[in-house]
Parts: sequence; structure tokens; C-alpha cells
Amino acid sequence: MPQYDTSLRGLVAKWFGISDTPHLRITRLHCPGVDCGCVQAELTTSARPLAIVFFRHQAGCWRLFPPSHVRRH
Repeated sequence: MPQYDTSLRGLVAKWFGISDTPHLRITRLHCPGVDCGCVQAELTTSARPLAIVFFRHQAGCWRLFPPSHVRRH
């Protein structure tokens, strides 16, 4: 069963860990075809930066993949 209540905060904590949030930068991006929004979360480490783009879906949840009407089949 899909989860429709996935928050951005919850996904960031899942992928980056709660202890790394002081070194985390969230940037709003303009993604063509995505009306609900997308953001990039970037963690700066001593080795190299790690960035993940999160997409907001029409149901209000955040995912790692764009909404189906944006993806190419």
C-alpha cells in the first residue's frame, strides 16, 4: 500500500540521518513540468558533497522520483 503522507523532513532524515542536518542545505529547484515543486538536499562532507532531488506529488507527499505525468515512458 503506498504511503501518501511522506514528509520532506521524514525523507531527509531517512536518507541523510538526523545528526547530519546542521551540514545539510535545502534548495528549491525549478523542474520543468513539475507543478508541485522539487527541492535538492545537499550534504557537505569532508570527502565530497552528496545531493538528492526530492519531488512533491499532487497528493502532497514527497518522493525520490518525479510524478508519473513528468516521467518519460
